Amino acid sequence: MAEVLAVSKKEVADIFGSKRYLILFALILLLSTFSAYQGAEYIRNNPEAGFLAIFSGAGFGFSFLQWMIFFGPLLGLALGFDAINKEKTSGTLSILLSQPIFRDSVINGKFLAGAAALATLTVSTVGIMCGLAIPMIGFGPTFEGASRVVLLSLLTVLYLAFWLSLGLLFSVLTKKTSTSMLSSVATWLFFTIVINILAYLIASLMVPVPSGMFRTGDLEGQGLDIFQSPEYLELMQRRIAVASTILKVSPINLYSEAALAILGVVQVLPGMDAPSVASGLAAIWANIAAIAVGLVVCFAVSYVKFLRSEIRPGG
Repeated sequence: MAEVLAVSKKEVADIFGSKRYLILFALILLLSTFSAYQGAEYIRNNPEAGFLAIFSGAGFGFSFLQWMIFFGPLLGLALGFDAINKEKTSGTLSILLSQPIFRDSVINGKFLAGAAALATLTVSTVGIMCGLAIPMIGFGPTFEGASRVVLLSLLTVLYLAFWLSLGLLFSVLTKKTSTSMLSSVATWLFFTIVINILAYLIASLMVPVPSGMFRTGDLEGQGLDIFQSPEYLELMQRRIAVASTILKVSPINLYSEAALAILGVVQVLPGMDAPSVASGLAAIWANIAAIAVGLVVCFAVSYVKFLRSEIRPGG
């Protein structure tokens, strides 16, 4: 354990001192602060929205969740994509392993350091957003609201740690940092953009519009809009259901659904209150478990591959 902590301490110092981390941290902090300011303005004009609106983005264009969904994967991947192969290429890894340090201590220490850096980023960003919003709106979160903020922070750390483990996996599987970087960017683009297009394309192919399903003349004669007919609406609901099922493989979609449920941002019937924290967690436990399983699988494959790989002086 002492060896793992020693490696982690050295890696944390390197990460906090790297321009890559500082630039990404500053970008996330700036955008999140801007969204908190907009959220505070919205809450002051709409007090019924509640304190958590600064995170969910209700009524304005930017939110903490949106920035984490879009930039969060880049943060995790940026800290992991060259963690191993860069040191292999430069020869520093063989020098490190020539010391009385086991291989598992190296990879465990690197992962813990990356996770600590991501946790620091998340907690500091959430703290600054709350500290900025409370003086502006004149009140803070309730006890339940504070618990939702804590749960959101923990979920975000888990989400970012998944992307860190995926970047670490690319770093272990590839010899060149350029290859692992391209793999990371391609994966980010796939889960951010491509999978949404594929999901709705597959849904449209699986649930096609039958030829002659609507008789436009009859609908127009009754004063009905073809897009408001019960048949068409049912068809669209089936397509959305198919697309939602396909999107379950995306960690971005899993995080988005879980985060909104934790914040209580769900569709409810008129006159009904938002679900409690416990019921919200019960509804999205599968999402959280899927992200955690993905993290464990990626790290386990990286761990086994790294322990079995050949490491020679000079890469």
